[in-house]
Amino acid sequence: MKITNISLAHKTSVFVLLVIIFVGGLTSYVGLPVESFPDIKQPVVFVAAPYVGVAPSDMETLVLKPLEDQLEEIAKIKRMTSQASEGYASITCEFEPDIEVDEAVRKVREKVDLAKPDLPKDLDDPMVQEINFENVPIMVVSITGDESLVKLKKIAEDLQDLFENVSGVLEVNLTGGLEREVKVNVNPSRLEYYKIGVEDVIAAIRQENLTIPGGATESGNLKWTVRVPGEFDSVREISDIVVKTKNGQPIYLNDL
Repeated sequence: MKITNISLAHKTSVFVLLVIIFVGGLTSYVGLPVESFPDIKQPVVFVAAPYVGVAPSDMETLVLKPLEDQLEEIAKIKRMTSQASEGYASITCEFEPDIEVDEAVRKVREKVDLAKPDLPKDLDDPMVQEINFENVPIMVVSITGDESLVKLKKIAEDLQDLFENVSGVLEVNLTGGLEREVKVNVNPSRLEYYKIGVEDVIAAIRQENLTIPGGATESGNLKWTVRVPGEFDSVREISDIVVKTKNGQPIYLNDL
């Protein structure tokens, strides 16, 4: 009752105190930093080992087991999770927060190097990297199927375009898949005949194989990414590139 009586006896002072508390709280709230990707200091190291064509069970015994045996000896590891799929194995090591990230990465690299003699000889060196929480996506979509890797890559690119148009999505990144390549062989005598250098051919191909970003446009709650596709879809498009013009006549790549 004493507090109530004091409050009633000093109404003005209590009111001023409440106003000060409210204004101080509001100021602190407004001043709170808001980031799309807040800086989270949590030492997490990721180990990835691709091994094309190997079954998940073999990935577990041939790749994961030797790596795990070495990594388990590292102190300060809070949690270690492993995953094996066809042609791919990964290990995520979460460390105690009192260890420096660089030290955690160094320790993992040392243990991975010690495990290499027990790994298959034709296995590429496992990749070791820090997981930066500033760049960790909130959702990961994996695409598998009976289609060719080129077809799956095309499906993933189409999905990327759809996800980029979803309201609230800041960024969509695409990784993995096979990149299609075309080897261009030019005839030296034809180059000499047309007075064209190899650098001219390279510059022409590079200039034509471009997708030009056009920014973004908004319609209601939707945001559309605009781009002008210019990358090659077929070998025919490459052969029809105009490398140079001589006497008003275009010189195509297939002429060389």
